[in-house]
Amino acid sequence: MLKDEFQKEPWLKDSLDRDKVEIPKQLMTYKKSRWQRFLQYLASPTKDPLEPICTSSIGYTSLKIVPIVAAVCITILQILLQ
Repeated sequence: MLKDEFQKEPWLKDSLDRDKVEIPKQLMTYKKSRWQRFLQYLASPTKDPLEPICTSSIGYTSLKIVPIVAAVCITILQILLQ
């Protein structure tokens, strides 16, 4: 899809062909160790999976009520099974 954009816009293709980017060889040969990759993985930002739920008032209320209802249901189930 991105390549099609370059074909549609000849001035863009010409300007990109004129520009040269030099990447230092030191960066190209630089390989991170397993420890550095692990630390980078731990330090990378994550997305909160509950964020869509917490943004609305209904979601925030259900986030509070659902665990209480589940605990009551599990308690009743355990009492009935004895």
